[in-house]
Amino acid sequence: MRLLKVIAKTGCGDVLLTLCEHDELNFSDIAKLMEYRQTTTRVLKELRDAGLLERRVLDDRSVKYKLSEKGKAISEILKEIKEIEDAFE
Repeated sequence: MRLLKVIAKTGCGDVLLTLCEHDELNFSDIAKLMEYRQTTTRVLKELRDAGLLERRVLDDRSVKYKLSEKGKAISEILKEIKEIEDAFE
C-alpha cells in the first residue's frame, strides 16, 4: 500500500508519465511540470525513496532523473489507467 500512497500524491503520477515518455530529464525540466519548486523536490524525493526513480549527478549543478525498472512497470500501468480515463471523458 505504500506504493499506492506515493503515486496518489499530487504530481507523482505526472512525473512518472513524463519520464516514461523521455529517457532522462533534469530537475528544471521536471520542475516545469510542477507549480512550485518545493513540490518538485518533495515529489522527486518520494519517488526515489519508493524506488521508482534513479538520480544521476553530472556535476555540481546538474542532476538527471530516470525511471528505475520498478518505475517503468508502474508507469505502464498509469498509462493504461490514463487511457481508460480519457476514453470515458
